[in-house]
Amino acid sequence: MQDGNVSMGFEAVAHVMWELPFPLRFERGAFFVWEPDDGVALFDPRPAVGDLVWNRRSTLLSLRDVGFSSEPLDAPEQFPSHDYKVVCQLASGASVETAQLLGGINGGFREARPYTIANLFLCLRKRSSYADPGVLERAGAALNNLLDAYRFITMDALARPISVARDCYYTVISVADVPAELAHLTPEALLRHVGDLQFGHIVGQNRAHTIGLNSFDDLFTGSSLPQASSQLLFNLVVRRHELELSHMLLLSSIRRLKRSEHALAVIDAESAFESTVAAILVEQLKSQARSASEIEALLAPRGRFHMLQQRLVELDRIAASKHFLGSNAESVWRTDLSALRNRVVHEGLRDVTFDVAKKAVTAALRAVDAVQGLAPAFERQLNWTGSAVDLPHIEQSAGRISRLFEA
Repeated sequence: MQDGNVSMGFEAVAHVMWELPFPLRFERGAFFVWEPDDGVALFDPRPAVGDLVWNRRSTLLSLRDVGFSSEPLDAPEQFPSHDYKVVCQLASGASVETAQLLGGINGGFREARPYTIANLFLCLRKRSSYADPGVLERAGAALNNLLDAYRFITMDALARPISVARDCYYTVISVADVPAELAHLTPEALLRHVGDLQFGHIVGQNRAHTIGLNSFDDLFTGSSLPQASSQLLFNLVVRRHELELSHMLLLSSIRRLKRSEHALAVIDAESAFESTVAAILVEQLKSQARSASEIEALLAPRGRFHMLQQRLVELDRIAASKHFLGSNAESVWRTDLSALRNRVVHEGLRDVTFDVAKKAVTAALRAVDAVQGLAPAFERQLNWTGSAVDLPHIEQSAGRISRLFEA
């Protein structure tokens, strides 16, 4: 219990270390930040530069392991035969080597990657709790609160929130015992003595670690395409085609599902459905010999077809024999996607589970398929239908360790 800012006593301080795959541009050293339990933690970011490495050949898996029946033929002549250095010119006029391109079958590249060693210190009332999941959750909440403020101030395109459960490959938590004379200090006062404490380094005794897991299913998405899918692909690639905005948004929502960006997956899915409705309606208005200015006015604010509901009513009227409104697809869309999207956008909902987000994305796919099936004139060149809209190949998994380093 606490009385104001006065603690009833701390037995230890936990040191949580993350490696953030982007630099934080702080000139000062350690500083205090918010954390959910005691209201204050100490954050000490340290800049560092590492190398991100890609090799053309794996020393861990073979092609047979990932579903192919044979190994590739060794053809050294098809690969670059020399190594190259990539040099960048700085504003100061100095030149620095930022990457190496490595030749040969086993080559690849090595790229310099600035990053941040993020050190976070938390007060513990019970020393034994240092390895509890709650400590990492506290640290994650504190870190993301800081990162959100940093992103807002800097508008940095690389900085992003960190998932405690997934964005780590080796997160270390070390604990230091608090001397009796410091035990009853306030959290802020105690954290000012971090430099005087001795943090442990023996796993299981005074250190715990979280090792990032990965999923085989995410290393490779399956075996070779089945015959039907291969034939469809071969038919498509011999002529020019172009994905529509709705396709790109739906693919984005599926990708966000696998990256655990569930709330954003919901937004992309709803945007895909609305984009489909708009595209079909515009085509129908053009077929009625409406001018571009007329169509723009009809879809603009206060226009006859500005609202989504108005657009759906008009598509049902044009289709005549089939209706989206009142259908099962509409009911699923409103329940599983539209209402959820409104909670995300208008109520600030961020904590969306994988299962709920996947239902939202599949609701979008079903709704898109239903609208396109109302009339032959509504059909698109490319459309997902049948069992594909259930996304059977998309399952929640541990992902890939390298996700942490994806910009």
